[in-house]
Amino acid sequence: MLYEQMYGDLYHQLYGYIFALQLLFCLIIFIIYQPRKNYFPMRTVISFSGYFLLVTATWAIIRVINGGNPVYSPVYFIFVTIYLAAAAFISFRINVLGAVYFATGAYAVQHTAYSVGNIIRYLFSVELPTWADIFIFDFFIYCVTGVAFFLIFVWPGRRKFASDIYDGRAFVISLCIILICILLSSFSDNIFAEYLKREVDVKNMRVFTSTYAAVSCVSAIVIQFGFLKEKKLTDDNAVLEHMMHTERKHHEMSKETIDIINAKCHDLKHQLALLEKLDDKAARKAYLDELSECIAFYDSTAQTGNDALDIVLSEKGLLCEKNEIAFSCLADGAKLAFLSPTDIASLFGNALDNAIEKELTENTERRFISLSVKEENGFIYIHIDNYCSSQIEFEDGFPKTTKKDTRYHGFGTKSISNIVNKYSGELIMSVDDERFNLDILFPVAVRW
Repeated sequence: MLYEQMYGDLYHQLYGYIFALQLLFCLIIFIIYQPRKNYFPMRTVISFSGYFLLVTATWAIIRVINGGNPVYSPVYFIFVTIYLAAAAFISFRINVLGAVYFATGAYAVQHTAYSVGNIIRYLFSVELPTWADIFIFDFFIYCVTGVAFFLIFVWPGRRKFASDIYDGRAFVISLCIILICILLSSFSDNIFAEYLKREVDVKNMRVFTSTYAAVSCVSAIVIQFGFLKEKKLTDDNAVLEHMMHTERKHHEMSKETIDIINAKCHDLKHQLALLEKLDDKAARKAYLDELSECIAFYDSTAQTGNDALDIVLSEKGLLCEKNEIAFSCLADGAKLAFLSPTDIASLFGNALDNAIEKELTENTERRFISLSVKEENGFIYIHIDNYCSSQIEFEDGFPKTTKKDTRYHGFGTKSISNIVNKYSGELIMSVDDERFNLDILFPVAVRW
């Protein structure tokens, strides 16, 4: 009995660390499919080492405040959840709201397992040796609960779960439910139990509060995923609408390109007819020079060494020519072989469409777009710049729109950003000396 008592006391002293490990295990369930930041291994070691250091310091402070008595404090649980959110934010490509969402979701799973254990323990009056009690109620039940949540909520949507969509409503509701569960469990374990004289009343109270907590935590997760599913459907509809808008726009641009070619062909037809009637050698030579110039434009289609890039540059070059935009290109397309043709079309298509759209608002004599692709210092370097006379405000590294209709704004830029992140690159946008600059860096190693 003395050994059991000593072992039980040691368990209570270490409970703060056990809770931190349980919470970390539950976090992995939610965050496993999230995209990772650069230098992920180093970030993970640093962030989660900091997590356990903060857990140690907080647990020590809580025990000192409680006079050495390891009473489970709701303040401790809240702080550990915050530490976990910070560690997740440092290591994964998620925003602050997303980090808190994952941490609160992990706490909901942890508290569900804790509540299920209490229900079993008190409802069936389970009494086990300390080692068996710890194994079953602090590890086995947590593993079973965690795997169940993973299979029910995360696994079915694993391919779509790695996305940056976090609904504020789910966050607020879930946080309120979890805070209520923390306070209710803490009060029932540390305060209410002291006022109940009969042991059976204490057991019944703990079964009741644990059942309420388990149902609440499961409800919180259902609410989280329900709102996220609704948000995902809304975003999917927005993307679909944008795709239809883009398709219409592309159709209009393709028609415009065909119109340019038809107009040139029409001009050539008349010029050839005129040449047949000209006897003046000087006039004939002038017309021939003009014809050679027109033909040279169509003969000088982009030849960068990358078929997908050539198609995009040829089409955009025609639009620039029609709209009197000086377009220069020096691109080694062979360096982009690691990019899929679809990604090349989307990346350069969106970037050049944005540049052309901006140039159409500028004075004709100042319109220009410049593009270059090269390998330099271990990076594949893409640079696009265009004239920009207006002041542009940036938010999170991206230009803010000045349009009244923002429904279709930002999708092109976000598409560029997603492609850059997909290949572990870096995207930088800036305005300097009346030039809008778009710079993309891909590490050469990404090609392999």
